[in-house]
Amino acid sequence: MLPLSIDIQATLIMLGYVLLTIAALISILRTPHDRAGSKFWWSATIISLPLIGAAAWFLFGAPPLRRRAR
Repeated sequence: MLPLSIDIQATLIMLGYVLLTIAALISILRTPHDRAGSKFWWSATIISLPLIGAAAWFLFGAPPLRRRAR
């Protein structure tokens, strides 16, 4: 049996993990891509490797804010 503080911390970490994955998937769906399969492959990467895929999307895949505004 785990202490309550560890259980709460684990729950918050898991909630952050899920929210990061959902935010990345929403970001992919809202971003226009030049190539047709681009959204599919980014989504597949995030679903198969949630933490690494979401981090890669936000670091390398998401277009800069200036380009999104146009």
